[in-house]
Amino acid sequence: MNGKFGLPPDDQGTPQPDPQAALTQRLTAFPSATRTAPLALREVDAAAAAHGFVSREQTVNRPRRRRIAVAEPTRHLAIRLPESQYNRFVLYADRLKLTYHDALRQLLDQVGV
Repeated sequence: MNGKFGLPPDDQGTPQPDPQAALTQRLTAFPSATRTAPLALREVDAAAAAHGFVSREQTVNRPRRRRIAVAEPTRHLAIRLPESQYNRFVLYADRLKLTYHDALRQLLDQVGV
């Protein structure tokens, strides 16, 4: 070190340690990792269930929903509607349990477009 910033001056006579050797020595000083005991999942799940949590391990066997690849390119359609017409459209889709895409497709099919 040098005397700059209030640090002690360098000792020119003492050899500087090899940085690689110092790093190796510091790394070997770390204790080796120990394995932790596995969790008792039944007890953990029982305690969590009392607070309304559902175990992730119980849901592992459920099949994942996959997105279906779109057969054709898509385009964005944004329209402004009066709230009454918007509510009618949402009610229509909800009554028939359709997505908005399917509800629009069904309406276009009904008018023959």
